[in-house]
Amino acid sequence: METVLLIDSDEKYGNDISEYLKELGYSVLLATNGPSGVQKALQYIPDIIMCDAGIEELSGYEVFNMIQQINTTAVIPFIFITTKKTYDELRTVMNLGVDDFLVKPFEFSELKQLLEVRIEKQEKILKQIDERFNLLIDHAYAAIYIYQDERLEYVNQKFCKILGYTKKELLGMSLVNVVYKDDIHIVIDKINRCFRGVHDELKVGFRAIRRDQNVIYVNLSGSIVTMKGKNSLVGTLTKQEENQSVFEGENFDTADGCNNTSHLEVTSREKDVLKFICEGMSNQEIGEKLSISVRTVEGHRNKLLKKTGCKNSVGLAMYAVKAGFYKI
Repeated sequence: METVLLIDSDEKYGNDISEYLKELGYSVLLATNGPSGVQKALQYIPDIIMCDAGIEELSGYEVFNMIQQINTTAVIPFIFITTKKTYDELRTVMNLGVDDFLVKPFEFSELKQLLEVRIEKQEKILKQIDERFNLLIDHAYAAIYIYQDERLEYVNQKFCKILGYTKKELLGMSLVNVVYKDDIHIVIDKINRCFRGVHDELKVGFRAIRRDQNVIYVNLSGSIVTMKGKNSLVGTLTKQEENQSVFEGENFDTADGCNNTSHLEVTSREKDVLKFICEGMSNQEIGEKLSISVRTVEGHRNKLLKKTGCKNSVGLAMYAVKAGFYKI
């Protein structure tokens, strides 16, 4: 069920639209002023935002500009509701960068069609981004996983190879299913502590059972990120030497990973570059998106590699996810 955030000072008008959208199967959030609208956008991350240009306290234009400054909300389709009708007035609205507009008064059928088109387009864009991100991560040297709702939401090829399973077999499986019975308690405890915020990072060594029933020693590391509105554990799995059973020290790293990066200062431009790296873009594509030269992109990329200690784009992508600069 898609969620629509409607920001409109006219409560009666907003309630009428809300009831209609609910009949169509949408979940609706209502806000009657700009600050409340921005707060709900950040709190709930809706699938689409509809905002009246003439709302109170903050104008619709100011709300749009604030939404655009925040990575998690900048990608949400934004529809202006306006009373402007001339071509020049409407062109001014579109030049702001909004996705679409509706002119009051409008027919409900017009609203229905616009939402369907915008949501379908957004789904295609997000699917393409997910595919490019997964392609980047899937061929990483490190064994990467995403754990959500007590099951594996994503694993890459290296993760599958270590445990001897296919990706299809592992997806949806609980990590408990591959942990040796005597080690289950400590693994569950460490994971739960991480989800509860007791620990910032997960670092646990244990015995794992491969698909062929052979027992191997592994290290599991990770940290909590928000993925599609839910807390998720994102990290790596590495095979140990047989005489190891826990992490030794705090400087654990992988061939694609980074050193401890919790206190790095990253500029807004570097965050932009990181976002497009996560989407699998080349330096040339990033340059075109940001209207900067390829050489400038290379400079930002090299600075990020030096700051984070990462060895390649996969490491930077994992850093961006863990640091909250890129939402998956």
